[in-house]
Amino acid sequence: MNKKPFISFKNAVLLVIIIIISFIAISLLLQGEPTLRMIFGDLASPIIELLVIVSLLYAAQQSKKQEKTMQIAWMLMAVALISYTLGDITWALLELVFHENPFPSVADIFYLLFYPLFAIGIYFLPRDKFNYTEKVKIILEIGIVILTVGLIFWVFLIEPNLSNNEGFYSSMIAITYIIGDFVLFFALMKILYSHFKKEYYDVMILLGLGVISLILSDCIYSYQTLQGTYISGGLLDVGWIIGLLLVGLASFLHASDEKYNFYKYTESLSFAKRSNLSSNLPPFLVLIAFILLLWTNKTQSQTNINLIEIVVGAIILMVLLRQVLIEKSLLLSEKNYRELVDNSLVGIYKTNLAGDILFANESLVKIFEFESSEDLQAKKIEELYKNPETRKEFVYKLKKEGKLSQYELEMVSNTGNIVNMLISANLTGDIISGMLMDITLRKNTEKALQDNEEKYHTLFESNPNYTMLLNLDGVILDVNSVTAEFISTAPEKLIGRKLLELGIFPEADVHFQREKFSQALQGDTVEPFQYKLINKKGEYSWVQSQLVPIKKDGGINSILVIATDITERKKAIDNLKSSVNEKEILIKEVHHRVKNNMQIISSLLSLQSQHLTEDEEVAQDVLKESQNRVKSMAMIHEKLYQSKDFTHIKFEDYIKRLISNLFYSYDTKMDQIKLRVDVEDIDLNMETAIPCGLIISELFSNSLKYAFPEGKSGEIRVSLEKYQDDEHEWNYILTVQDNGIGLPSDFDIRNTRTLGLELVNSLTKQIDGTLELDSSNGTKFKITFKELKYKQRL
Repeated sequence: MNKKPFISFKNAVLLVIIIIISFIAISLLLQGEPTLRMIFGDLASPIIELLVIVSLLYAAQQSKKQEKTMQIAWMLMAVALISYTLGDITWALLELVFHENPFPSVADIFYLLFYPLFAIGIYFLPRDKFNYTEKVKIILEIGIVILTVGLIFWVFLIEPNLSNNEGFYSSMIAITYIIGDFVLFFALMKILYSHFKKEYYDVMILLGLGVISLILSDCIYSYQTLQGTYISGGLLDVGWIIGLLLVGLASFLHASDEKYNFYKYTESLSFAKRSNLSSNLPPFLVLIAFILLLWTNKTQSQTNINLIEIVVGAIILMVLLRQVLIEKSLLLSEKNYRELVDNSLVGIYKTNLAGDILFANESLVKIFEFESSEDLQAKKIEELYKNPETRKEFVYKLKKEGKLSQYELEMVSNTGNIVNMLISANLTGDIISGMLMDITLRKNTEKALQDNEEKYHTLFESNPNYTMLLNLDGVILDVNSVTAEFISTAPEKLIGRKLLELGIFPEADVHFQREKFSQALQGDTVEPFQYKLINKKGEYSWVQSQLVPIKKDGGINSILVIATDITERKKAIDNLKSSVNEKEILIKEVHHRVKNNMQIISSLLSLQSQHLTEDEEVAQDVLKESQNRVKSMAMIHEKLYQSKDFTHIKFEDYIKRLISNLFYSYDTKMDQIKLRVDVEDIDLNMETAIPCGLIISELFSNSLKYAFPEGKSGEIRVSLEKYQDDEHEWNYILTVQDNGIGLPSDFDIRNTRTLGLELVNSLTKQIDGTLELDSSNGTKFKITFKELKYKQRL
């Protein structure tokens, strides 16, 4: 129900009261003017009924989104009342315009249609279902009520109508009205003996009162008609007006969706609230039926007496059947209750003030670790208390208040174990009854949680890092003393404030902090990050922070912030970086100067060779070889100071440049001797690179000078490859070979007298390598070695 009505229910009630009082006042004022009173009654009733019809239709329209049957119920009641209004209008026309007696007349057709339509509408009201036993019991009770009321109707209304001297047609219509009231009464029983939803209680109360008012008014009308005392527009019309207005209020209350809990101030119309009515009404009705039987024995004909005796007998029989059913239900209920008590996980007990245990269920026996309930009942209740004085205090409070609930006690089991109990108790006379629940596990759990809370708080507080707990809005829930000291604010004053509003972040970092916090809220992994904080003195501190999402019930409910002060570490790192930069510059300068010095030596050797005569060719060769050796070492230092890594050089680039320089040094033609360089991506340290460079220089120079005499053409191949041995250490193979004239067959590489090859032997030993010579097809030198480890110089 979305739309609110144009007036409140309270205002509607006030309007109804005004209408009723006004109707009564006008009827009394016109008591001496029967014609005016008749006109007033005939005109006022349809107007009031139209108001009720509007309310019923409004309730039907508002019930669309609720249960379909509720909408149908209000619609049928509205149609019934429309028929009733048409009857009133017809009655007024006949009485005021045509000056005819409106009873009996066509108006009766509309009136009589009202009863079944209204009853069907009540039948469509949504209600809960009963179980089989309840259904049979209710049928019997309704049957008792219906037969008794039917008996009253027969004696006082139906039988007199059959016996009067009026015409047959008039009598039948009068009886039909009584039957209509009987139908309404049956509908009233459906209201009284039904389970409705709690939100419908107020509506059903008003609707039931309206139906009662209509039935009573009809009964009085029938009786006055028999006696010839009915006056149109009289006070009896107030009964119908009140009944219809109560029906209108019921529909309006349902449409307005307001709640007033009328059932608190009445016996209630629900089956669950009418135990007294249910128990006492049938015997009372039997008494009424029996009194009627006695009265009719003196006033009625024998035929009527026989009929009444049959009905009274049926009522008595139904009361007896109901009583049998009730007793059967009670036995079943008692059995179910006993099973419930015995199978309950909660201890159920009954004791007296003297301390005798009168009753204990199986659960209580198990809680106190006894073999049987008899063993438990043999004990005094004081013996089960850890402290007997506690029982005195418990009894004192129970006497004072009458009942206790959620009362905690420490008791002792049969084996001496402490049992924490949660007790509820009622005192009736000197009998104490109630339930006991073993909460030992819960108490232990609470203690464990309390211990964990204390441990957490101790760890949280003693953490030397800045530690805070934030909610999902960035509000501080908890903060340790280290953080509070940094911010220079007491912890209790920080709790409840937003972290980003504390002014501890530089303005430029606020957006960065929000991004990181949002990442943590989304459950993304936030790697530790660094930023600056500002304390109250305006001093900066560097921190490294972690954001740890805390999950509860499957979702993130808070964020733990742990920030480590890394200011001193940052300073140390900066100093270390500065020191490393200075050393890098120094090492570069050393390598650069060594390279320059070697270049000077190479230039001196070149100048010296220029001063030699042509007949001093040997000396020139010696100086050139020395110059090449110096250049090969100078190139190593040049590569080192140009590299970012001052301990290793890329050997592929070095070899290619070295060979190119040697080619240029010996003035070798490219079309005569072809070069082939196969070097893998290998980095060597300085300890290994310088000897290897000198070895390549010597062997490659020998191939250039001696392998291809008299302008012969050929190929020189230089290769360097690596492999891992069984110990997973890298080994290197350096190969320098040519396809020239080769060496003499009796050449011994180990006993050579040439400076170059002696140098090769010496350098191979320096790098812990092995040298192999193959002269089968030209000359092939193969050197296998490992990279030398750095040895600290003294």
